[in-house]
Amino acid sequence: MKILVVRLSSLGDVLHLFPAISDLRLCFPDAEIHWLVEPAFSEMAGWHSAVDKVMAVPLRRHKKTWWKIPGLLRSLKKQLRGERYDLVIDAQGLIKSALLARLAGADIYGFSENSAREALAARFYKKTAEVPHGMHVVEKNRALIAQLFGSDANTRPDFGLAAFRQKLMGQAPPFDVGRNGVVLLHGTTWNSKYWPEEYWLKLTGMLTKKGFRCLLPWGNEEERQRAERIALQGGEVLPRLSLNELAGVLLHARGFVSVETGIGHLASVLDVPGIMLHGPTDPDYSGILGRYCKHITSGLDCSPCFKRDCPISDERWPPCQEAISAERVMEECFRQFSGIYG
Repeated sequence: MKILVVRLSSLGDVLHLFPAISDLRLCFPDAEIHWLVEPAFSEMAGWHSAVDKVMAVPLRRHKKTWWKIPGLLRSLKKQLRGERYDLVIDAQGLIKSALLARLAGADIYGFSENSAREALAARFYKKTAEVPHGMHVVEKNRALIAQLFGSDANTRPDFGLAAFRQKLMGQAPPFDVGRNGVVLLHGTTWNSKYWPEEYWLKLTGMLTKKGFRCLLPWGNEEERQRAERIALQGGEVLPRLSLNELAGVLLHARGFVSVETGIGHLASVLDVPGIMLHGPTDPDYSGILGRYCKHITSGLDCSPCFKRDCPISDERWPPCQEAISAERVMEECFRQFSGIYG
């Protein structure tokens, strides 16, 4: 049995699928499981112990060179058909992902018309699963596998990262984290998720005075410049790190503070103590409830709105993020980091 799973992006969504991949492995212990994903997330998809091969398709890279996409798809079709898959699971539920799944030339399973993110995608599937709306994303993905193949979605979620975690813990991190390193994950792709920069500055100052080292990673030029501004209160800007290297830093850190983003979810899954800030999002829908992760919400009536841009304000910082004060976060930091380590 050879199975292809399609989930193209993004980092958090890829991670949310991990427990469903573990369930799939239990249903097919001897199957060869492949994953089709965007290149930016291929490294992470390969961390799961049940994934035998990662197939990368760089669709995002060709947004501005759209005329190259037909050639890319022809090449992908040849590659996928050469694998001779027995079935394909479209775990994304978009027309785009369904069309890519079709290139494999095998039966496609996925969400029903009422459950898929884009209803038309379900017309490409041979077998579908009706999953109720409002479920946590992890539970929704597990329900898909449970309905399609009879797995038990009521067990504790297994993210399939035990071996990966053990490997990183046995290695020295690429940066000297120290005993009191706290990683501040300030970057995000949603405008509505940005926490005010002045709050990051204030939090960095308070943590530094308490003896913590504030470590500031970055992934692009905008984030690097923000990290340098925040570092003026005593933080340390990290060198540019790969996803694997950043995971190593997080595992050796005292804890983390993060806006609701994929790296923060990864830290939570790896059982790093931390704080996650939910302005426009809801931890009951997309938060990964790690054993040591505290999720903070704004409490505003307009939140959660799940919008990339704030629908009620055009100010620099969304009201739901401004409502989460640096003092409140600092209080939780002290409770999380001191309470666990003494």
